[in-house]
Amino acid sequence: MTRQLARSKPLPSGSLARLGSLQSANARTVRRCLVALAGVVLFGTIGFRLIERSWGLWQSLYFTLITITTVGYGDEGLSPGGEKFASIVLLVGIVTTTYCMSALVQITVSQQLAWKLKMQKQINQLSDHIIVCGFGRMGKTVCRQLADEGLSFVVVEQNELGYEDALDNNYLVIQGNATEDDVLQKAGVCRARGVVCVVNSDAENVFITLCARNFNENAFIACRADTEGAVEKVQRAGASLVVSPHYAAGIDVATAIVRPHLAEFLRTGCHTEGGFELNEVTIRDGSTLVGQTIAQFGQREETIVFVAIAHQDGKTTVRPRGSMQFQAGDVVIVVGHQEPLARMHQAALIAT
Repeated sequence: MTRQLARSKPLPSGSLARLGSLQSANARTVRRCLVALAGVVLFGTIGFRLIERSWGLWQSLYFTLITITTVGYGDEGLSPGGEKFASIVLLVGIVTTTYCMSALVQITVSQQLAWKLKMQKQINQLSDHIIVCGFGRMGKTVCRQLADEGLSFVVVEQNELGYEDALDNNYLVIQGNATEDDVLQKAGVCRARGVVCVVNSDAENVFITLCARNFNENAFIACRADTEGAVEKVQRAGASLVVSPHYAAGIDVATAIVRPHLAEFLRTGCHTEGGFELNEVTIRDGSTLVGQTIAQFGQREETIVFVAIAHQDGKTTVRPRGSMQFQAGDVVIVVGHQEPLARMHQAALIAT
């Protein structure tokens, strides 16, 4: 399974340059349509008022409107001259209305194009983001979690309903097949930190994983696999993490039966307001935490429990001692409430 991989191409500069002038051009078109329609109505009203001298201003306007709209409620006792003028108004009205309708359709299409170009421009500016391929039940859950964490992500969805659903959630989304190279390039796969493959086909997930890995060797690729045979294939394709929803659900059910108190504790703790969460904190180079011991930081945040520390050399310390110092690049696994963990995240980023 080999494909010729091309470099990611930026959005054409000419298309982006049109975004600024498109709104004003559409506004001018709308104004022209309104002026044209108003001109036809005014022309007909004045003409009928002058030809049919017994008509008032309202009757002239009314007959002009039913003539232009081809409703046809009757001739209202037109004179021969009035009938000739009504024919002229009818033809002019039909031509003008047809022009205005086609112009409005063109505006609608151009607005959609401008909106897609604007979204593509936002996607082109992203880096270190997540690409979520598939917006089904699992994809929606992933996107909600990423949004709650404040992470940038792009949804790739081929189905029209899923595409519209992602738009309704105000997500950046590209409509297309994620197995196609140009679709992944539009999503910024070369700049992404991770790719989530959760479409409903194991074969497509394997292919997306293979393509994404060829484009970005360093990306973290999480992939869904519904069958046992697909797990090994996805791993060979280059997935960093393989998730089997049915297997994971079975483990949860078995845990709830065998260890009901533990399952309830985890469920109520992680999924209720004010509950705890298991999280990781990366100590950045130059952070105020570098050189501090766990005991020193624990004096300020007593509710945080330190589970493990993954060091840059690949070693992991489980249940670290209070005398252990934080080092740049350490990934600290912690349990605690949301606010203390947020303060720790902030401290891990702030430079001394």
